[in-house]
Amino acid sequence: MRIGIDIDDVITDTSYVVKKYIDKCNVKEISERMEEVMRGEMPTQSIRKFFDDNSRYIYKEVKVKDGASEVIQEWLDKGNEIYIITSRGNIRFKGSEPITLEFFKLNNIKYTSILFNSFEKAKICKDNNIDIMVDDSIKHCTEIAKEGIKSVLFTSIVNRAINTQVPRVNNWLELREKINLILDNR
Repeated sequence: MRIGIDIDDVITDTSYVVKKYIDKCNVKEISERMEEVMRGEMPTQSIRKFFDDNSRYIYKEVKVKDGASEVIQEWLDKGNEIYIITSRGNIRFKGSEPITLEFFKLNNIKYTSILFNSFEKAKICKDNNIDIMVDDSIKHCTEIAKEGIKSVLFTSIVNRAINTQVPRVNNWLELREKINLILDNR
């Protein structure tokens, strides 16, 4: 099975670090548009400038969520393919690609392929024959499901208060259970 996994707020705790930098730089506009920003959208010039100035520091400071590396390794050991599908990339987040690759290496996170600059995740999932995608964006999960691909929403500080019909998990142990049920029933 091909499992797609987003990085920010799925594998890492990115929103917490972004909020810290928002407070430090006093850029309140981003707080009001966090859902868009965490999808990789840069809706205004000041938001683009904030990320041009800070994304390298943010990505160096994020931490791996508990269980992420171990669960991903289990899936790989069972013969599954792991596709990291992320809006991170040098198009909108200058310098993020080498930082991300080094982060994965340092944190022993293995994968089959990493797809940077993934702004249209439903299309990318379809083009790469992804069977199930894990993301923190309700918009992406909904669009992916419309393509007939299973999607799972990873709860984050950006989406936790939003009601949705998309299946949701709160941590990597819950995600392991949900994906393993799908793997066992294929």
